[in-house]
Amino acid sequence: MTVSGLGSAFTPRTPVTPVHRHRVEDKPHRNDFDALTVADRELIHHATGQRIAPGFDPARESTTTFAAAIAAERAAGRLAPGQPVTGVYLKDLNRRFERAGGPNPVGPYLAKALEYLSRGPRRIDVSA
Repeated sequence: MTVSGLGSAFTPRTPVTPVHRHRVEDKPHRNDFDALTVADRELIHHATGQRIAPGFDPARESTTTFAAAIAAERAAGRLAPGQPVTGVYLKDLNRRFERAGGPNPVGPYLAKALEYLSRGPRRIDVSA
């Protein structure tokens, strides 16, 4: 049974996105280097020769790929607060980058970083 003449078969649908969108506020820029610990900064300095001071801004200063990788690991929580970077962690990070098949930011600095970490516990002079 069909009924004709009562209207069209078109069913109005609501738009996928609202007509009156709220303005998206710019999110504050996250600086991964703010998450680095003092020990991370020392490791980066000994492995790469680059000093990463607190407040380092990668948008204004160039950085090594090794420093960027450690900062990203720390900021993403894969290195928990207070968890030191160890030789085992660096080897695993290097292996993950190698398996991914892309550029490996750890590889060129791995030997120096492992040599630095093998020296044993590091003491930081806080008397200054």
